[in-house]
Amino acid sequence: MGGKKFRFVYIPCDMSEPLQQWELEMPPGKEVECLIDRLKAHFASHGPQKTSAQVKAQQAELMSKLPEGTSIDSKVLDVATSLHMVENISLLSNAKDNGFVGVNMYVDDEGSIRGLPRNLRASEIAHCCGKPLEVKGDAFLARVMDNGDDFDRLDLELGEVSSGAAWVKAAASQNERKRQQARRGVGWAGGRDLGRLARGWRESGEALLERMRAGRDAAAAAGAAAGAAAAAKQAAVRELTPAEAAKDEGNNAFKRGDWRGAMEQYTRALELEPGMVAALNNRAMARLKMQQWAEAEADCSAVLAAEPRNVKALLRRAAAAAALGRQPAAADDWRAVLALEPQNREAAAGMAGVEAAVAQQQQQAQQG
Repeated sequence: MGGKKFRFVYIPCDMSEPLQQWELEMPPGKEVECLIDRLKAHFASHGPQKTSAQVKAQQAELMSKLPEGTSIDSKVLDVATSLHMVENISLLSNAKDNGFVGVNMYVDDEGSIRGLPRNLRASEIAHCCGKPLEVKGDAFLARVMDNGDDFDRLDLELGEVSSGAAWVKAAASQNERKRQQARRGVGWAGGRDLGRLARGWRESGEALLERMRAGRDAAAAAGAAAGAAAAAKQAAVRELTPAEAAKDEGNNAFKRGDWRGAMEQYTRALELEPGMVAALNNRAMARLKMQQWAEAEADCSAVLAAEPRNVKALLRRAAAAAALGRQPAAADDWRAVLALEPQNREAAAGMAGVEAAVAQQQQQAQQG
């Protein structure tokens, strides 16, 4: 006799594919594994496979994390690096104050190793939940109820995946409280106990790993290798630093045409991380849009002090200098760009304009 069915949401990395509602049967006793196993199969069959060079690099990193002198059979090492696991990110924690109901995001834990592209929609959903994450590859959202004693999978409808959804607002509020408590040095419990933490451990796919280890002659070695493999893997989801989150806010504001808002967010990012060249370069562009020529030129000069071959900064400084009437300085930067990128159209057009202006001045001088 089959179990009940539950609904969850698929967020393809490919922007040309729509978000989709999926349904899965939950056999009795398989409440945790049913979804994890389904997603493992999906991740294994989608996206590029690891190259031999990537596998070797992963194995070398794995070995570097084992105790010195540890000897592992190459076959066991192959198994450890071939295990495909699912990374579980809690967007809305199943805390007592929301009835022990939470919403999780599931991604391929080898997204970075396999070179998967950024999932813009999943990253934005996480951001709306108060978790500035960079998600790579396909992602899934599912709702769970876990009070430590009972575990159940509940429906998450496609229509609930929006910035205005009740669970998204609850997640944003909950995660903001966590940040405030962390700043005050207060630990976040949220009603969760060790039973639920243990359940979360199983959610990560470790139960499946244990089953695979059972009955193996090299069980101890495989356990050590698999544990190190999990530590060595590059996560598909990386939490942005506060400075990176501010820069992303600036990028979003810039896309909306809010130049001042973008400039303020880039400035905030630089206050948090003064050496963030990308934020400095982007602020220069926002200042160009606001016709703050001198300030934009100064930002570009600071970028070029750190990265002399930064083409974007050279082009932006040239634009600022030209707007200030300093054509020779602009021409110097355009020449520098053409030395780096001979086919750069913007620099070529700038130089053509300078040459035309010089020719006109010479002609006027001759006529005078």
